[in-house]
Parts: sequence; structure tokens; C-alpha cells
Amino acid sequence: MKVPFRFMLVWGAVTATGMAISWAGVGDALRGTVLASPDLTAGLPVATGRPPAPPTSAADSAPPVRATAPTSSPSPSSSRRAPARATASASPPAGPPDGKRRTYDVRSGRVVLAVSPRSAELVSAAPDNGFQTKVWRKSTWIRVELTDGTHGSAVIASWNDHPTIVQIYEY
Repeated sequence: MKVPFRFMLVWGAVTATGMAISWAGVGDALRGTVLASPDLTAGLPVATGRPPAPPTSAADSAPPVRATAPTSSPSPSSSRRAPARATASASPPAGPPDGKRRTYDVRSGRVVLAVSPRSAELVSAAPDNGFQTKVWRKSTWIRVELTDGTHGSAVIASWNDHPTIVQIYEY
């Protein structure tokens, strides 16, 4: 009776040690990919109601960027986000945008900005199905709006004589 008990004890100790070593080796990789990452917008206040009106003059703003919806209907197991991505320029950027990338999950989709203390740049905008992306830029601010014409979300970053501030409006 002592031999089987000793065998089970040794087998359990070796198995537990092997699992601990394996977790120590792949734990960091899993934390960065599979496990949930912290929500970067958790502490950001969200305003309700319509945001300030964007400029109406064509000289004051860039033309709106429209995201195209996928041609095939999504399967029930696919996510709720449209796979289309809209960026503010027709040509790909020359290099990675300066600043830290910040993801803003809003009701109408997702906006990713590269935010630095003195500027912000649109990295990507992913509107939900039925919404479109509009972008306005000036030298001291950028506005990204995900809208269906009636409802939507606006992410506005400004840096005029102050560090970059990002405001989110849901309407």
C-alpha cells in the first residue's frame, strides 16, 4: 500500500511542478494576447447629446471619409463590428504615427488615435454596420464621427495651447 501511495504523491508533485513551469513560460505571452487587456477608455468621461457642430465650409475641413459595408451578410458567429476600416488619408502613412495609440470604444464603433502631448492622429476608425465615418482636421484638433445620420458617436481631440484632450460625445 505504501508503494502506490508514494507513486501517486511523486506523480502529483511532478505534474504540479510541470504545470507551474509551463505557466511561467507562456503566462506572459497569454497575458498580452489572449487574456483581456485593460480598457483604456474606462476613466474617460462621455458626454451625451450632440457635440459642437463641425465646420461647414469646405475650406475649413477635410472631406468626409466613408467606410464601405461588407458585400456579404455576416454569419451569426461573427462579431458585431464591420470589418471595413476607414482612415483619414487615401495613401498609406509613411511610417508609424507618433504618440501612444489609444482605442476608444463608442456606441457606433471603435476609433483608434495616436495621441501625443501636442497632437493626435487618426490611426483607424471601425464603424458598426449601418454607420459611416466622417473626419475633420485642423492644425489644432481632429474630429472623428461615426454616424448613421441621426445617431452616432464623436471623438474629438484638441491640443490648442494645452496638452491633448480627448472628448467623446454620444448622440
